[in-house]
Amino acid sequence: MPPPRALIALVVLLAAAAGAQAGSDVVTISGGLQELEALVKKHSFVVAEFYAPWCGHCKNLEPHWDKAATALKDHDPEIVLAKIDATAEENEDAKKRFGIGGFPTIKMFKGDIDRPAAYEGPRDEEGIIKYLKKQVLPAATKLDSLEAVEAAKKDAGNKSEPPPPLCVPAEALVLAYLDSDKGAQFEAFTEVAEALKNDIDFAYVHDAKLVKECDGCKSPFVIMYKQGESESPRYDDKFKVSPLRAWVSKASIPLVIRPSTPSGQKQLRKLGQAPRLVVAADKEAPELIEQLQKLSKSNDMPVVLATEQARRCSSLQPARKLLRLLDNYGLKLQCTCKNELLIEDPKKQAKYLKSGASPSDAPAFLKKFEAGKLEKWVKSEEPPADNDGPVRVLTAKTFDDEVFKSGKDTFIKFYAPWCGHCKNMQPAWEATGKELKVRALQTSTWVPDALSQIQKLGDEGVVIAQFDATANDAPANPKLSVRGFPTLYFVTAKGDVYTYDGDRSKKDLLKFIAYRRTTEAGKFKKADADKKADSDEDEKDEL
Repeated sequence: MPPPRALIALVVLLAAAAGAQAGSDVVTISGGLQELEALVKKHSFVVAEFYAPWCGHCKNLEPHWDKAATALKDHDPEIVLAKIDATAEENEDAKKRFGIGGFPTIKMFKGDIDRPAAYEGPRDEEGIIKYLKKQVLPAATKLDSLEAVEAAKKDAGNKSEPPPPLCVPAEALVLAYLDSDKGAQFEAFTEVAEALKNDIDFAYVHDAKLVKECDGCKSPFVIMYKQGESESPRYDDKFKVSPLRAWVSKASIPLVIRPSTPSGQKQLRKLGQAPRLVVAADKEAPELIEQLQKLSKSNDMPVVLATEQARRCSSLQPARKLLRLLDNYGLKLQCTCKNELLIEDPKKQAKYLKSGASPSDAPAFLKKFEAGKLEKWVKSEEPPADNDGPVRVLTAKTFDDEVFKSGKDTFIKFYAPWCGHCKNMQPAWEATGKELKVRALQTSTWVPDALSQIQKLGDEGVVIAQFDATANDAPANPKLSVRGFPTLYFVTAKGDVYTYDGDRSKKDLLKFIAYRRTTEAGKFKKADADKKADSDEDEKDEL
């Protein structure tokens, strides 16, 4: 009896899948830590991807990982790409050894299983290849001809990103004229190159004629070429590692940063606490870019350009990050001829906004900022007209008055509308508010006597509140740091702040309130609260 057609088709599909797997140049690890360690000992450079079969990002990476492995299989020095199913029981020891908690996670090994390095490069075929080659080749390349120099200038940057003007790669080439490949100056240059090679290309020449800007210059001479910018900054400080590295790091940041690209996201992080001008516009144009570059250079302030056009052209992940960034700034991308100008000063936790502006308004805007004449802008919702429900809504405009000046204890939930955990705990949060509004806290043996005086009229000394951290600027108080959602803080009438990380049931929330509260249960009288606070302070002073 011949086998059913469906069975034949299944066998053919399985055979095809096995053939595809066998034809891959990626080494599959199925023997856990022992097999991985043997591979690392055998090859000088192994790059291992820890993945989960159900992970969408892993599936997107797979074809690029396979193609990169094929392109690099004959590379000298050798580069071996591997993959490990971190959900498989046989690989559990490898997963635990390297603390794998998310997917994909990529580790790089240079002959030592105990010294892995994190892969922080691109996840497309071309980007993977370029990044991994940088790990095994000299950090600085010697160039011997004008053609080689021009090719290096052209090659600087990630070609996998869309072409100018939408998503100009922000990688740079640092070119040095050094009359010798020995001595302190050459060692300083190569040390800086080794430290920064992942983001920037480094090259050097021994013939000054190969650098057209080096007209009559003396060794050492260093210049930087950045894609999309006509001017090339030159280094003129002491030729030592620390100042040279600092200059390269700062000078490599483009005058205009595009956060819609992976490299743009990295450059934003490099800005640290430095002030920056954010421009939200409909689309890019050569004249706009030129204007913003001049503005950035003349004011020594980076410009962050976000456009609706770039959002549409970007891949999904960068587009999401761009919108999240703008949401943080309180800006929206709209198809309009008017722009939004915003100066952010992270160090002072301050923002200054000029709506409906044009780039020509920016110089005067920046001058007022430097002179300290701008009024701080706070992203805030308008307080609701009816705010007497069981959960009080706080906004950036009302936060200080309602939390630190009300004389009440306030239990606050910082949340995001899209957060699943926030949605799950909302019924318990509202039930807690209703309990205080209507029934007051129930007496229990664990409640201190001072906190167990029940008043049937309600408990007005404690406020249950919530704060949308995506629609409002977070409070400037460092004790109220919000790094995830939901975040719960209990702020007493005296201003003391306590974090809550217990169970999110109504019962446990009420227990915590009873333990931390400083106000009396029942009808609230601010005069009594102020008197109690003064009494507490007097007692504290006497101690």
